[in-house]
Formats: sequence, structure tokens, C-alpha cells
Amino acid sequence: MKKALILIGSPRKKGSTATLAAEAERALNEQGVETTTIFLNNLTIKGCQACYWCKKNDVAECAVRDDMQKIHALMQGSDGIIVAAPIYFAGVTAQTKLWLDRLFPYISLTLAPKMPEGKKVSFIFTQNQPDATLFETPIRTFMHMVGLTGLCVKDSMLGCDLDAGNKPPVEGRTDLLEQAYSIGKNLLL
Repeated sequence: MKKALILIGSPRKKGSTATLAAEAERALNEQGVETTTIFLNNLTIKGCQACYWCKKNDVAECAVRDDMQKIHALMQGSDGIIVAAPIYFAGVTAQTKLWLDRLFPYISLTLAPKMPEGKKVSFIFTQNQPDATLFETPIRTFMHMVGLTGLCVKDSMLGCDLDAGNKPPVEGRTDLLEQAYSIGKNLLL
């Protein structure tokens, strides 16, 4: 059975980002894909300690022992990954950035990827600003950095003008729900 990991970088368990991630998960489940959803905010993850243990030992694992070991294992055991994150202050949330920083073991000092081949990653981003072009550069940079690990960047979407409790709910935005469903449906194709 194929497996997919869904990482949610929002602190809101019932917010727009989580709702769109659930649509992607529904599409995966309908295809018989086993999914695991993790809210990064629930984990204890330290930032990269720049100890270079992974580089000195030439391994794709981290010396820091915390909840990231679980995430690394789930990533390695998955055929595909969906990263869902809101944009705060022109970039992904701190929770999501911590995850990215701890992917350091999957990049060699020469920037050669160390992630097992064939794993795909897609992205669901949300923001409260209506202008979709406002944070294009940091979003592209984030996806590029994830791709340096060897994960094959597949699809991405951006839901704009969303803010749970303050703007019309994402549940009423069928265009975005359909895009999120498509992210899940196409992840492993």
C-alpha cells in the first residue's frame, strides 16, 4: 500500500490550512493511499544545532534527539509528502521553518541530495492577504530548498484572502477545496 505524509505547519487545528490539507488527504484516501497527518505545532523540535554530525558521519540522520526523528522516519517510509503551511510575516510559519532546517542531513555539503529517490512533495500554502503575488519569492525559495533534499517537487497551491474566524471560511471557497483535492489526487501520479 502506498503511503503519504501530511505535515501541517499551522497552529490552528481547524483553520484554513488544516481544512485544505484534509481535502488533499481525502483524495489520497479515496485512492487507497494510507495517510499520516502531523501537526508540527504539537511536536517538540529543536532548531538545527549546526553540529555537523550528519556531515562528519556522512549519514542522512540527525544527532539531535527529539520529535524530528519520528518525522524523518515517516518521510523515509512515505511515497509522497504534502506540506501545508500558512504564510506569516512573508514566509512559512516558525514550525514549518524548523522542519525545513532539520532537513539538513538530507543535503550534502556539496548540495547533493540524500533523500531516497522517487519521493514526491506538494505544497498547500494559505495567506490572509488577497494579493497572490505578494509573497511569491519566499514561497518559491521555500519549495526550492525542500527540493534540494531530493524530494521531487510536484504541485503547489496558494489560498489567498483566508483567515479563520476573521474572513469568510475556506469551506465556502470551492475553487480552493478543488485545488487542494487535486494536490492529493495527483501527488503519487
